[in-house]
Amino acid sequence: MDDISVIEINEINVDKIDKIDKIDVDKIDFDNIDVDKNDVDKIFTFDDIGDEPHNGKPITIIEISPKEKYLITYSKEDHSIAGWNVENTDKVQLKFDQTVKIDDSKINSLCVSDDKKLAYIMEYRCYVIDMNNKDEKKIALNLDGKYNYYCTFNLKGEFILYSYFRIHSDLGSHDIIWIYSTQTKNNKWECKRFYRIPEGYELIRISKYDNVYLVSNDYIYEWNINTEKSVKLFGNNKDKNKFETKIIGIFSNEKYTSLKINDKIIVYSIEYELGISIASLDINDDIQLYNFMNHTGLFLLPYLFYYTPDKGIHNSIKYCWNNKYKNRLVNPTDELNDKQTKVVFGILNGRVWKSKFENSDELNKEDSKIIECDEINKKTYNYLIIHSYMDAVSTLFQKATTSDGGSKEEVLTKNLIQWKIYVDNDKIRLGVFKKINTEWESICTRTEIYPYKYKYPGFEHKFIASSLFNNNGIVMLTTFGILIYTFSENNKSIFLNYFYFMKFDLIDYKYNTITHIKKLQHYKRIFSSTLPLPNYDSFRLDGWVSEVRNNKSSFLKYGVELLTIAIKKHKLELIDEIYKKCITYFKEDSMNNKSFLSIITSTMPLLDKYYPEYILRYSSETNMIIDSSSYSIEHQNKNLHLCSFFKYPQIANLSQSLLWTKYHHKFYSDDDDDEYKDLLYYIINIIQALIILLTLPLYFVTFYILSKYNFINKIYIRDVFSAVYFYAESFILEILKKVKKDITTTTPTITFMIPYINFVNYSKDYSWFLELIRPQPSPFTETINRNIYKTWNGEALINFKWNAYGKYYYAMIWILFMTLLGCFTAAATIPQKYINEEVRQQLFIASIILGFIHLILEIRQFFNNIIKWFYNFWNIFGKYKCLI
Repeated sequence: MDDISVIEINEINVDKIDKIDKIDVDKIDFDNIDVDKNDVDKIFTFDDIGDEPHNGKPITIIEISPKEKYLITYSKEDHSIAGWNVENTDKVQLKFDQTVKIDDSKINSLCVSDDKKLAYIMEYRCYVIDMNNKDEKKIALNLDGKYNYYCTFNLKGEFILYSYFRIHSDLGSHDIIWIYSTQTKNNKWECKRFYRIPEGYELIRISKYDNVYLVSNDYIYEWNINTEKSVKLFGNNKDKNKFETKIIGIFSNEKYTSLKINDKIIVYSIEYELGISIASLDINDDIQLYNFMNHTGLFLLPYLFYYTPDKGIHNSIKYCWNNKYKNRLVNPTDELNDKQTKVVFGILNGRVWKSKFENSDELNKEDSKIIECDEINKKTYNYLIIHSYMDAVSTLFQKATTSDGGSKEEVLTKNLIQWKIYVDNDKIRLGVFKKINTEWESICTRTEIYPYKYKYPGFEHKFIASSLFNNNGIVMLTTFGILIYTFSENNKSIFLNYFYFMKFDLIDYKYNTITHIKKLQHYKRIFSSTLPLPNYDSFRLDGWVSEVRNNKSSFLKYGVELLTIAIKKHKLELIDEIYKKCITYFKEDSMNNKSFLSIITSTMPLLDKYYPEYILRYSSETNMIIDSSSYSIEHQNKNLHLCSFFKYPQIANLSQSLLWTKYHHKFYSDDDDDEYKDLLYYIINIIQALIILLTLPLYFVTFYILSKYNFINKIYIRDVFSAVYFYAESFILEILKKVKKDITTTTPTITFMIPYINFVNYSKDYSWFLELIRPQPSPFTETINRNIYKTWNGEALINFKWNAYGKYYYAMIWILFMTLLGCFTAAATIPQKYINEEVRQQLFIASIILGFIHLILEIRQFFNNIIKWFYNFWNIFGKYKCLI
């Protein structure tokens, strides 16, 4: 299900509802929606709630629980919230549950959980009600903000609250994200963790998948709460007019994030961690939207009816269920039924309606209604299709396990389309036919030559299983791998969208069924959740290599593997073509296409080894590239000619200071008027003031360390300990800022980007445990090339790495070594009359412990690269010492 935010709607006046006989995308009038009475079920049962919902007042907000089990509606004029059970979608009418009356104030944010916990924000205060409790007793939060703006539930059932704090003008403001456990204890929800959003960033919304969407300087970022990683999604460089957060629509599911700004919809794939768009759609282009939904199965109705303050909205539809199969598979050998039921909830004449949308075979049979898309969009849609049909792949493996034996030829028919495939000893021949009147006429053909011949004569590759999907695609499992094809009737072409090489033993396939089934189960586990990256042997198929080179989305996803193989096989023309494509895509859109540069930077260790001239070429072609399409100069107090920094939002995890925050919130709360508590408050403050005077230098050092590593925070400043430190810190920083301003002059600065994308990143399967045994390298550590560091980009990269962790690492090593030297020297050289034997033994023990630490570091370097360790000049001293 797409993640839907709160939508406000104006009342609709529709005088007439007619029956739809035909679907014509170009003639849809959203001001007068035609509704088929067989497809639309009225939710309300008036026997339960009277003549009209919300006493006849219009509905202004619809919200659905994260797992789509419960729905609520809110009427601003009636000041009421109605709840509906929607867990069972097969019912004709959804049963009304109950109504909750609220105060005569406007609701700013509203959400509901799957177990009927209602939360809403009104006049900056957050209220939580258990709708299962007839008394509607409010649930308290053990921690919350002074000004609350937004609330939601995630898929884990946790409650998320966004608050704003401002204790004092000298200490600045704080935007806090609180995450609560919904396990009620003493009628309270406990805060589990909380985060601080940095200054200059404004929250758009938080999805049920724990993705936080922020906007800053016309850039939109996605930050994941669990991984604490951020991605830049969008930059408003071309449009000088700043957009407001309330007109930004963000919808997401497990695979895609879609962004709506004004009349534009941009679709991003979750697979790309660098936030590159895979589709850009115009909301006013009906044909483009129809093509996108028809070819990909992604439902875009929420965008078409999204509320905008300037235009208002005439109809509101809230998308609820996606990819819910109407008929579940009973027999795993049956063909996959790709009929999908999509359910939306809309407002019409002040009432809520349920409507079902299906991928109908009748629609596909209507030739005049199928609109073919252009070549570029077709390739993009094909890429989206193969990642939307993992169920088809799963069914394919189920069919393969029950298949009696392979065949050389397959004929599959669906509606008016027929596929004919023949597997020969060294090629696959594919043909697509369309039924016109009573004859099957050829649309397109393709011959795929493959190099995977079996070493023994008499054994040839065969089909294991195959299945059609989406009326223009086929997925097939052969004895040398899985292939996904789609065709275009306009271009008379068949495209290979995906290929993964599998090493099936043809002897086992023919004579040893048990071994063959085990191999199938192994590959089934690999394909259990998503399509894996093609392996090395996959790129031996020339047709697949050609598709990857010519498809922008596939090129970005599989380009690193393709370039790696090209370098290892010394295919100079392919290396040069991939390099030029990456640079060309980047120059077309330097902000949104910077991900293509990671194809080059990820393979720099291999380029440095075999073709170092490409590193020099890359360094010169990507030098001094500004970070935005709009050229700007700022004045900053920087004495250095280069100042490197990280631009993405650094959201601070304050969960380590949870006990500190609970203590301040509970003990220094203003809710209780207890004279004894006030007396205790003054006594504790006096004691804290005396402790500060007695431990003044140590006090500041201790609180600096605790504050730096987020063991304490300045959200609540009620005690003397907090007030003295944080106000003193603010005062000192302000003085230093003024002094620095007086003695330094501002320098015009320009912000450039460092084009070494994914060059310094740890691997995705990074492990701290393996790091202790054998360090896991990155392209940065494996590439030692002076051409990189002769440029400003290389210099800025080194400066950033040094300031981020390098200087701390080397300072720690230096301190450990000096401590070892001091302990051993003192124990070995100081005469006995100046030091007793017990102290000497303690110094020797400390020397042994520190020596083992250095020995472990040396062993790690040795096993990381044995040959390099022996060739290191400085290790000669260690080897010479061992020989002595």
